[in-house]
Amino acid sequence: MTSRFSTRLMPSVGRDGAVVIAASALRSLDYGFLSVFLGVYLSLLDFSVFQAGLVFSAIMGGGTLSNAIASWRGDTIGRKRMLMVMAVLMGIGGILYPFASNVTTLALISLIAMTTSTGGDRTAFLSLDMAILAQTVEAEGRTAAFSWYNLIGRFTKAIGSLLIAVPAILQQWFGIGEVDSFRAMFWAYSGVAFSGLGVYWLLTPLAERRREPNEGANQELPPGTRGIMFRLTALFSMDALGGGFMVNGFISFWFTTRFGVSLETIAGIFFAGQILNSISLALATPLARKIGLIATMAYTQGVSNILMILMALTGNLWFAVGFFMLRELSNEMDVPTRQSYSMAIVPPEARTAMAGMTNLGRTFAQTVSPGMAGLVAQTTFLGAPMIAGSIIKLVYNAALLMTFRSIKAPEEEARAKQQASQPDPS
Repeated sequence: MTSRFSTRLMPSVGRDGAVVIAASALRSLDYGFLSVFLGVYLSLLDFSVFQAGLVFSAIMGGGTLSNAIASWRGDTIGRKRMLMVMAVLMGIGGILYPFASNVTTLALISLIAMTTSTGGDRTAFLSLDMAILAQTVEAEGRTAAFSWYNLIGRFTKAIGSLLIAVPAILQQWFGIGEVDSFRAMFWAYSGVAFSGLGVYWLLTPLAERRREPNEGANQELPPGTRGIMFRLTALFSMDALGGGFMVNGFISFWFTTRFGVSLETIAGIFFAGQILNSISLALATPLARKIGLIATMAYTQGVSNILMILMALTGNLWFAVGFFMLRELSNEMDVPTRQSYSMAIVPPEARTAMAGMTNLGRTFAQTVSPGMAGLVAQTTFLGAPMIAGSIIKLVYNAALLMTFRSIKAPEEEARAKQQASQPDPS
C-alpha cells in the first residue's frame, strides 16, 4: 500500500520524462525572470501601456506560430529536433533584446524568441513536452506527473522572479547605469536558454510518437477525436483570451504604475506568489482524485477570477497584495489537470496534435488580448483589463463544466465502475 501511495505521489517517468521536466525547470527559471522583468524594463524605456501590450502580443504571436507548426508537423519533424531548435531561438532572443529600444524591433525579436509574458509556457515547448510526458507514465499517475512537471517548474520560476532585484544590486555595488544593468540581465537569460539545448539532446528515440506496425503515414484520427479537439480548443482559447488581459508583465506594470512600488517589492510580491502557486499545484492531484479533473479546473478558476476582480477594484496596496496572494493560491490547480485531461481523452497518436491545437488556440487568443488590454486600460482605467479578463474566464469556467462534465478520463471511468461494482456496506 505504501508503494502504491508513493507511486501516486511521484510516479516513475523514465529518462525521457525526467529530461522534459529538467528542461522545463531551466526554461521556467528564465520565464519567471522575464515575465516580470520585461514589464518593468518597458516601463523604464517609457513605453506607453499600449506599446507594452503590443510587445506582449508579439511574444504570444511567436508561441502561436510554434504551436501551429507542432500541431501540423511536430511528429513528422521529430519532437527532439524541434525542441532543440526552439531552445536555440530562445537563446538568440535573449542576445538580441538588449540591442532593441523601440516597439517595432522588440516586437520582431519577440516573434522568434520562444519566451513568455505570462509566466506560463504558451509555446510548442509545452505542447511537445506534454505529448512526451503523457506516454512515459501509466494513466493513474498522469495527473501527478503533470503536477510535478509544473511544480518543479514553478519552484525555478519563483527563483527567476527574485532575479529582477539583481539590477538594483548591480547599480548600487558596481555603479552600473539603470538601463545598462537591466540589459546585462538578458545575457544571463540567454545562457540559461542555451543550456536547454544540451538537456533536450539527452532525449531517446522513445520520446517520439509511437506508431503501430500497420499504421500508415497519413493515418486518420479515430472518429469523434477531431470534434473533441475542436471543442476543447475553443474553450481553452476563451480561457486564454481572458488570461491575456492580465499577464504577469501587465500585473507588474499595474503594481508599478498604480502604487509606485519599488523593483525589490515587485520581486518579493511575485516570489511569494510563485510559492503559493506551488502549493496550488501540489493540491491539484488529490483534489482531482476527489472531485474529478473537470470540476477541479472549473471551480478553482472561478474562485481565482473573483479574487482578481477584487484586486483590480481596490485602491489599497495591502488589499491588492492580499487578493493577489489568495488568487495565486487558487490559480494553478487547473494547469496540471487541464494538461492531464487533454492528453487522457484522445488516443496516444493524437496527443501531439491535441497539445498543439489547444496550445495554438491559447496562444492565438493571447496574441491579441494584451494589445486589447493596453487599449482598454488607456481608454478606461488601469484595472479594467483585469476585470474584463476575469469575466471572460468566468464564462469559460461555466461552459467547460457544462460541455465536458460527462466526458471523463479513462482512469476516472475505471474508478467509477469499480465503485459501482462494490457492494453497498449498508
